[in-house]
Order: sequence, then structure tokens, then C-alpha cells
Amino acid sequence: MTQTGRSTRNRDIALTTLIDLLVQVIFVFTLILASADAVETDPVARGWVTPEAWKTLISIFDIDPQKIRDTGAQVNEIKARYERLHSDLLACDTRSAACEKQMGRGPGNAPCRGAAGAEMVVAGATIDQRGKITVALRPDAKELLDARPLRRDAIGTPLTAEEFGVLFRPWREHGLSRQPACAFKAEVAYDPRASAGSYEPARRAVASYFTLSAPPRRF
Repeated sequence: MTQTGRSTRNRDIALTTLIDLLVQVIFVFTLILASADAVETDPVARGWVTPEAWKTLISIFDIDPQKIRDTGAQVNEIKARYERLHSDLLACDTRSAACEKQMGRGPGNAPCRGAAGAEMVVAGATIDQRGKITVALRPDAKELLDARPLRRDAIGTPLTAEEFGVLFRPWREHGLSRQPACAFKAEVAYDPRASAGSYEPARRAVASYFTLSAPPRRF
């Protein structure tokens, strides 16, 4: 066999061996991924947290990965801190409700919060010169209307304090049925020409069902 033929044969053997090794490495790597259930679906879709998201999460909850190295311990610490934060928020809402009750601005419950966690201002109530209450809906009312629809004459119609109480009782009861009990917010404007005897019963009717987002203002 010539020198050239021998070199070609050795090169072919080396190339075949390299390809075989590469195939075996890919096969073993695939087996490892399959055993870890990582190739069937997206890890995030199966509820796994990506490393970047996990770093953000432990950063938000002020977890020091140098002090708490084990992932399970980090999860327990995050849960504990979340529960403490939730308790602090409830206590804060309770204190706020107590202050609002003392100021006569609501029925004594913390403000109801929407799906995004913001306080829900659901209505704008206008008290006219005769003490009639006219209610207009605010954007937050859509979420509430899905749960407790109102009669058609509840919106845009001048109502007496008694009529207001009857028509808007479902919203107050819905807030009280939440855990914890809460009151939806309303904005109040009034005609300064209204006498105290007409204005005050209307104001009390609104404030007994809703937490006022601010003191009543003149229009």
C-alpha cells in the first residue's frame, strides 16, 4: 500500500471514529434531558421558574443566596416573608378603616381592592340642591357589575336617600361578604345651594354604603 493510500485510510478511520463519538455524546445528552423531563414541554409552561425569574424573586423578598443556599430553604423563607407581608397589609387596612370611621368617611371597613390590588372607586355620586343623589359609574365598577348587577334606574336617575339605600344595598353586601369585609369607594360632589336638611341625609346615605375617596367637594 502506498504512503498516500495509507494516509487516506487513516484519515477516514479517524473521521468515522469522531462521528461515532459525537453521535454517542448526543445520544447520552438526550437521555439525560429526557430523564429530567426537560425535552417534552417548555419548563415555564410546566410551572418551573427560570433562573432569571428566581434571581428576581429572591431579590424582591431580600433573600441572601450566600446565607441561604438551599433552594428549598429559600422557598420556605419567601413563603414566610410573604405571609408576614400579607398580615402587615391586613393590619394596615384595619388601621386605615378605623381612621376613616372616626372621620365619618365610610362604614368602617377597609376599601375593597380589584384584581390588580388597587382600591376600587366604583361610583361618582352627585347631590343636587334638593338632596337627590345621582350616581355615575367609574371604570372600576365594571368588575363589580359582573358580580352584582344593578337595576337600570340606579344609574343616572336622581334618587332620594331611601331609594339610594335600596338600589345600592347589593354592592354594600357584596363588599361585606368578601374576606376580609370591605367597602367600595365613591366620589361625592354636591350643590352648595343644598340646605343642610337636604344635603346631610344624602351624604350620610352615600357614606354609609361607600368609603369616600375624598371629602365631598362642591360643584
